[in-house]
Amino acid sequence: MLASDVTVLRTLAKQLPTYDSISSLPPLYSSDPASGEQSIQLTPRTRSLGRPTGTYVHKAGDATVVLLDQEDGVSTPVYGRQAALSGIISLASCETVSEIKIKLDGHMDLVLSGGVSQSTTLVNDAHSLWKYNPEAVDAGSTRCPSEIPFTCVFPSKFKDNVGRESPLPPSMHVMYPGASGLVASCLYTLTIKIVKMGFWKQAKKLTIPLNYHPRTRAPSFPNPNPDLFSDVKISPDEWHQTMSVIKSRKPAVTPPVQCHLFIPSVRVFALSDVIHFHVQLTGPLSSLRQLVYSKPSKRSTEKFAPKIRVYLLRQITVDVCGQKGWKNLTLAEGTLRPRPPPIAASSSSPAHSAEDSLDWEGEIQCDDNETRGCPGFITTDLTVKDFIVLSISPPDVTKSDLSSTQVPIPIKLVTESAETWRDD
Repeated sequence: MLASDVTVLRTLAKQLPTYDSISSLPPLYSSDPASGEQSIQLTPRTRSLGRPTGTYVHKAGDATVVLLDQEDGVSTPVYGRQAALSGIISLASCETVSEIKIKLDGHMDLVLSGGVSQSTTLVNDAHSLWKYNPEAVDAGSTRCPSEIPFTCVFPSKFKDNVGRESPLPPSMHVMYPGASGLVASCLYTLTIKIVKMGFWKQAKKLTIPLNYHPRTRAPSFPNPNPDLFSDVKISPDEWHQTMSVIKSRKPAVTPPVQCHLFIPSVRVFALSDVIHFHVQLTGPLSSLRQLVYSKPSKRSTEKFAPKIRVYLLRQITVDVCGQKGWKNLTLAEGTLRPRPPPIAASSSSPAHSAEDSLDWEGEIQCDDNETRGCPGFITTDLTVKDFIVLSISPPDVTKSDLSSTQVPIPIKLVTESAETWRDD
């Protein structure tokens, strides 16, 4: 550094104010909006649940298996992505034990109608924990210890029967009978084999079912009080829009109607999240009236009877030896509420071709009994995908010029909300 540069720095340092000269405190800041303010975007701090500290105990005869890092009172041990399965095998009688083995096992079994089936090994991790050695110098080593600790680790991926690699799928079991039915199961077990000495070698097996539940977090927390009409002006990127056309058999008489379905743009939701949506129908008033009103008859007056449905659809696709099968399952039904202004229902008003609109808003949430805590996932032969579907049909399809339509939007369902995270 040159001498001239040092002189300049010293001069600037003398001109800078000291901290003692600051008489006023810095302003207070808050993430909560004050009166007249509005939060445009907010990412709440995640809340970690921490690792479980309980135990799971499985006892059979004189053998007891204790699995660590479990929630208290669980009926099936739960493990996350690449989790370590740690525990202790305790033996009340170990004098005649010659060997103790453990095996972490996982299989994916797929069956289609007609008897076409396929089995894939997901995990095959076997270990010998202790084995009798008659040539051991130390006499104490020839006797099996009464307590033996062990640890196995779930792999992150597996290879199918032709060598293709995929992420390890979560535990699941679905069975749909019938001509187009299918069976898909991903099951994991821990097997402990205790071999005893004698004229006839006796082997005792303890099999413990496991719940492999890899956790995935939603990237953001959904807005608890969304409003499309105001959000579109402030934060249009907050909504994802999908448009479809409700076709008309007589377009010259009854023009088609445009159908718009809006959902949060993130399109990744936790199984526990409440998902908000907005439905908008746009078209001539005469077409809208035919779509949502039934025609009057001699015995009844005109009634407001829209057949509009928003629901969560899960599609399970199975590929067995090149033969594909799939099954659709409704996870939940959405609730809809009309948004003003309502369409004029007076039958005396003349129909005109001016564009008009009709709006609904609502929300939908997964049913735990349907998902069983299983998120969506993709493997080479088994895929579980989720959709938000808008279904619209006229009150009487046989008498209406307008046809039925469906608007599906692919989404991803994950295990954890953005505000909650567990350290696996």
